[in-house]
Amino acid sequence: METNIFIGVAWPYVNGDLHIGHLAGYLLPADIFARYNRCVGNNVLMVSGSDCFGTPITIEADKEKTSPQIIADTYHKKDEELLLKTLSLTYDLYTKTTTDQHIRVVQDFFVKMLEHGYIFIDTSKQYYSETENKFLPDRYVVGKCPSCGFDNARSDQCDSCGNVLNQGDLINPVSTISKSPVVLKNTQHYFIDWPKLQNKIGEYVKSHKALWKEWVASEATGWLQEGLKPRAITRDLDWGVPIPVDRLPKDKVIDGVSNKRIYVWFDAVIGYYSASLLWSEKTGNSVDPFWNNNLSKHYYFMGKDNLVFHSLFWPGQLMAYDEKLHLPDVCSTNMFLDLEGKKFSKSRGITIDVKDFVEKFGNDRTRFYISYIMPETRDTSFSWIGFKDTINGVLIANLGNFINRVLSVGFKNKVSSIANYPESNIIETVCQSFGKAKDALDNCRFRDYIDVILNLSTLGNKICDEEKIWALQSENPEKFGVVIANLYFIVGCLAYLINPLLPDASIKLTNQLYGTLIKDNKWPEQVDESFITKIMSMKVQAKPEPLFSKVELENLGSDSPK
Repeated sequence: METNIFIGVAWPYVNGDLHIGHLAGYLLPADIFARYNRCVGNNVLMVSGSDCFGTPITIEADKEKTSPQIIADTYHKKDEELLLKTLSLTYDLYTKTTTDQHIRVVQDFFVKMLEHGYIFIDTSKQYYSETENKFLPDRYVVGKCPSCGFDNARSDQCDSCGNVLNQGDLINPVSTISKSPVVLKNTQHYFIDWPKLQNKIGEYVKSHKALWKEWVASEATGWLQEGLKPRAITRDLDWGVPIPVDRLPKDKVIDGVSNKRIYVWFDAVIGYYSASLLWSEKTGNSVDPFWNNNLSKHYYFMGKDNLVFHSLFWPGQLMAYDEKLHLPDVCSTNMFLDLEGKKFSKSRGITIDVKDFVEKFGNDRTRFYISYIMPETRDTSFSWIGFKDTINGVLIANLGNFINRVLSVGFKNKVSSIANYPESNIIETVCQSFGKAKDALDNCRFRDYIDVILNLSTLGNKICDEEKIWALQSENPEKFGVVIANLYFIVGCLAYLINPLLPDASIKLTNQLYGTLIKDNKWPEQVDESFITKIMSMKVQAKPEPLFSKVELENLGSDSPK
């Protein structure tokens, strides 16, 4: 039965070019998952957009001596080009947080949560620079992390250990602008009353954590055990969603409200809902099947630095806003990818530009290697030698070699159509492969999914070697007919299995097998007679072309080993 699958992809900050780590962390897993669900016939809505507010953008604007709006517009356009055209990621809508529509929805959340008693006003201490004579937002203050000792932790979160920090937690805090010490001063802000939502969020985590990776469930549970604390959702800055003063009672308006904005951590996740509503406006389709339907499932893809915002805060915001809305089912969180053992850093030149990489090596080779080393349960590292060895020694030597040798032998022996059906043991093996691939992808285990593909092509290579298919036609034509039918069936099924991971190769292969482009990539509900007949209707008439080309050392990046 068709299921409505909502896919929320983390919103990248528009303060710089995206690197390979973003691709591994959330972009590629989300796209593979979306393509897979379309292959099995589910109704998919995948949305995201550019995260345009917050201090990362104002800091970049300060560096470039321009406005945050110009920075946001510039990088949004670049990201849109990269994600939709260069990477061909299959978003149903990619938008941005600066639209009037998103701002209105965020303000709706704010007002409703205030009315429902989940937002309150309080005076808190915030970092203040006497040198700049103003309060400083989180990313304008750095210091030593009290948890891990990292010397350059932000005042809201430590990038080294991932701990979320509160005002006053940093040791020896200083302004990033003047490098002078900062002090804590009182200021009024709006706070979410997380303790009031603690029990509801705890029940939610308890009922959903079996669907999450063990380490994700453990992190979320740990937060709850420590107890959720009130958290400010406004900041003293002028770049962000305005507080809807005209919709608030006078006694609910804080001091200095015109100089304050709703902060980015609260506003960005609401983008999943606002983007869904915008998609509905643009297409005329209802969001109800995705947001107000028990038959829907919600999957969110993010890096581990966003874990708490998606596993606890976003469900809490939804509960407080409208209890009828569907809560996240799966928080598919990846750990970090680094580069040759070093953390990505554009300023230190430790980066790989995604656009340059894909233009040099193509989407399929990029997708395969990044998925092969995907940091699902631990941090992993991109290696130039590893990239070369994986493409040449795994993708080509196993999968590509099997497909090419089978089609080449078939073409040499003038096998333009298949007279036999595959044997029952081969059908059973393929059936199990589809089942294992579905199980892996349903549970966001992308490396296991790759193993299914490679195990099937390994079996095919073993059959080729054991049966010596290059000589079998002349020695035993009858047996050759049986064996080549088995091998062609495996190749045909691989064309379907690889589609979510290697879409370009899938199209190229089906074109070679059938002599015309097959647009129906739908996976079978079961490997029955109709599906087998469909696969075995292939007519291979042209000389096969290799699906993948090797990576040569001289083609690697300038910072790679030669």
